[in-house]
Amino acid sequence: MRASTQHPTLRLGTRGSLLARIQSQWVADKLEMLHPGLKVELVICRTTGDLVQDRPLHAIGGKGLFTKELEESLLDGRVDLVVHSMKDVPVTMPLVDQSSLTIAAIPRRADPRDVLVSIHGRTLMDLAIGARVGTGSLRRRCQILAVRPDVRVDMIRGNIDTRLAKHRARKYDAIVLAMAGLHRSGLYNADDMEAIPTALMLPAAGQGALGVQCRANDMTTRSFVAAIDDAHSRLRVELERAVVMDLDGDCKSPIAALATIEDHNIRLRAAVGACGGEPPIARAEAVSDLNDPVAALRDVMHLLEEQGARELLDGRAPSGAWKLTHVH
Repeated sequence: MRASTQHPTLRLGTRGSLLARIQSQWVADKLEMLHPGLKVELVICRTTGDLVQDRPLHAIGGKGLFTKELEESLLDGRVDLVVHSMKDVPVTMPLVDQSSLTIAAIPRRADPRDVLVSIHGRTLMDLAIGARVGTGSLRRRCQILAVRPDVRVDMIRGNIDTRLAKHRARKYDAIVLAMAGLHRSGLYNADDMEAIPTALMLPAAGQGALGVQCRANDMTTRSFVAAIDDAHSRLRVELERAVVMDLDGDCKSPIAALATIEDHNIRLRAAVGACGGEPPIARAEAVSDLNDPVAALRDVMHLLEEQGARELLDGRAPSGAWKLTHVH
């Protein structure tokens, strides 16, 4: 419980993985620094997504299995706030009713790119023919196969340190991980890791961003957390998630989206693969004034519709042209 109004204590729920604890501790330290006298204590919550490691996420309920128990802990009052990786927060079909919850802050976003971890530090295009690449993401799978149809893409599960251990045990020639997680956990190593250009692989919506969630009616916690919200990061993440929302995407949908702010404009790019994480891929890009981000979203969605993105996601063969389409 909270100690007093003079020196309140907030209970921060976190998954038990190395990366989750590091990310949550970063939020706790930031809040304590900005609010002298505030205490934030971490409460470990075990999630189904962490416990079930032998099946793909899309086969057992999706990324919501990383957030379900945390959100339940919020709703029953065991914790006051939780920290999510925004790429793990379901856009559609959440496993917990969201009406009483809110993402109170999205701190400044880290590098959203994916990273190829490979023997001898090879790039995606330099991998040997038939190389075995590990990823549990349908989004990553379809984008890898779009440029390297000769490689073998196999499922890999586990926390970031577990996946790295599997790679170093030579179970895979390469694996794909998020740059932000590698840097936050102190596991990035330039000798065998190479960022994948976004021209080859767009990230998941919200990748690299954290979301701090609390009860919508807990105005005390919300007031503390609001201090670490970054308006530009929130805009970018919300725009990317809107792409997934507009496509009715779920855990089985290979959808990528990335919004970037350049001068006074916002640039939105999206890629949609076929059902099951296979090529072909519909790609779209649009730029709009920063004051009218919905215009970029509208243009991107129009271009994706023209290319049959919904048919791809539904497993139907579209009739559109498969090329990068760009609108200013």
